[in-house]
Amino acid sequence: MDLIMKLNIVNKHEYEEQEDYREIILKIPNQMERMERDFRYLGLDYNNLSIQDTHILNCEVIDKTDPSFSGAISTEISNIISRAKDLGYTTPFQDIKKMFTIINTFNSKDKDKLLAILECKEREISKMKDVIKFANNINCFELLEAYNEEDLARKLIYNNEIDIEDLMEYSDLQKLGRDISIEQKILMTEQGYLRQNEELY
Repeated sequence: MDLIMKLNIVNKHEYEEQEDYREIILKIPNQMERMERDFRYLGLDYNNLSIQDTHILNCEVIDKTDPSFSGAISTEISNIISRAKDLGYTTPFQDIKKMFTIINTFNSKDKDKLLAILECKEREISKMKDVIKFANNINCFELLEAYNEEDLARKLIYNNEIDIEDLMEYSDLQKLGRDISIEQKILMTEQGYLRQNEELY
């Protein structure tokens, strides 16, 4: 398996109530016996966890096929865990495990798209459940291979998405790309321009 997550996990109740709390470093995926033993150390039953039992202090994603994705997504998830904590939310193990299951199915284009979504939708993301919502709706977005406004305009012209009458008004493709990106809410990211094609469900 090419994707691994390394998690620093604590018993949420101990973490919130005691200075001296237990912590484990756990990898997923992992063998069931190991998971049960590690959670027992925290005073928890792995097979009977509630959403309020655990809190993730840190999450490192290791993608053996794409090291740049590893670094970028690890930074994003760490920032979201920190932001959630500042807003009074904890990050339960179940949310991280669900996120792992989703992104483990992603191809390289989906991974780039997820990073672009996290960059563009930062204000809408306060906890991992928000990330899961966007990851589950990855097909509602299209990542256009354009890295400046002129590239964007050319891409849309090539795809016959711009009426020739609209095109006649522009002699400057950069201006055209900028205007279309504003009108259609196409947002620039480090991975390319991100456009949402469908409403989330």
